[in-house]
Amino acid sequence: MFRHLMKALLALCVVAAMSFVGTTSATAASDSSARSGSSLAKAGSCAKQKQKVVKTKKKAKHADKRVKKAAKAKKRADSSKQRHAASKKLTKAKKAKKKAHRRLAKAKQALVKCRTAWDDNGPGPGTGTPTPTPKSPIQALCDAGIPQAVCDAFNQLPAPGGGASPIQALCNAGLPQPICDAATAPPLPGGASPIQPLCDAGLPQAICTAASGGGAPDPSVLCTLLPVPVLVCPTAVLRQGRAA
Repeated sequence: MFRHLMKALLALCVVAAMSFVGTTSATAASDSSARSGSSLAKAGSCAKQKQKVVKTKKKAKHADKRVKKAAKAKKRADSSKQRHAASKKLTKAKKAKKKAHRRLAKAKQALVKCRTAWDDNGPGPGTGTPTPTPKSPIQALCDAGIPQAVCDAFNQLPAPGGGASPIQALCNAGLPQPICDAATAPPLPGGASPIQPLCDAGLPQAICTAASGGGAPDPSVLCTLLPVPVLVCPTAVLRQGRAA
């Protein structure tokens, strides 16, 4: 009886040990697969930059060989005419070598930059993954009813120039302050208002006209132009605007 119990216990121990080994192997294989997948994804994300490095490295080696060949030709030259021609070829080869190595260094730098971007943020530049558009500082205006194209266009405006804004009275009344700050930038080519792209996208033209020196409209008048009451508008004016 005791012998049978020992045999059964031994069999259970063997089964448990095999199960543990199988689980450990599966976990190790899974970890290895994950690391391999991550490495492949990383390599694929910077494939374009890596290919550029390989290509420029070949050209750099070829340029090195041309310099050596030109230097040997100069040593073998007998006449002054041959030496002069060989010297010109050597100078040209050296310039080409310098240019090739400069391109190689630039390609290597781009590869390092891509790999660093992948490590820090996941898919880096050139991976085909679209870069999210930064949120517009005036997004609340579009959330309230102004065309979204206005908020998207704001991110393309030139940097504010500083100083007093010609339409500050409108922002004091409730227009988003970033619009007034943007109006302090230098005029666009042709003398257009620096915020004209906003009006081209759907913001009332009166605001851009004022920003280019056309005289700021009265905030209460502007309330009737905007499709939503984003300004601090008198109740009567708001009713007028909605009726219109």
